[in-house]
Amino acid sequence: MSAVRELSEIRGWVLDAACGTGSMVPLFESGGFEGKLLMIDASGKMVRKARERARESGLEVEVILGDVNRLPFKAGCVDGIACIFSITTVRRPVTAISEFTRCLRGDGKLVVLDSERPEGPVVRLLYPALVPISRIFCHTHIDRDVERMIRAGSGWSKRTEKAYFGGMVKLYSFSGQV
Repeated sequence: MSAVRELSEIRGWVLDAACGTGSMVPLFESGGFEGKLLMIDASGKMVRKARERARESGLEVEVILGDVNRLPFKAGCVDGIACIFSITTVRRPVTAISEFTRCLRGDGKLVVLDSERPEGPVVRLLYPALVPISRIFCHTHIDRDVERMIRAGSGWSKRTEKAYFGGMVKLYSFSGQV
């Protein structure tokens, strides 16, 4: 997965923010990641599943029950952050981005894979129907302007952007605070 490739060269701590069941662990492991993975999620059920995945891996992983809106870490303590389909699901995304900014080292890297407003003509036609469906059934806000929120709340500069599914999903890499 491209998100993992963006973080694979980091040898220090990488935070998987709102990690869910820990589905990124096997991807980090197969992607040659040699750093340490720190995972956090607000759901006890998800954290238990993530811990199972972590135990089965050969990676150094610590899984924590906690809220991305109040990260229990010192300022500047992580070298990278993976935020996979989380900005559109957390209740207070601006607060979470502020916490990422606080915890990420000044020369660190933030990688975000999330929903965005689509660019492709076919997907744009379907999008108005998908927004309420995603809120009702998935409890997600696919209409959030993820890139704008990150730029406004972090001061990071965007390094890369890649679109998938007609632009409805985007992978962003941000680094270094400006």
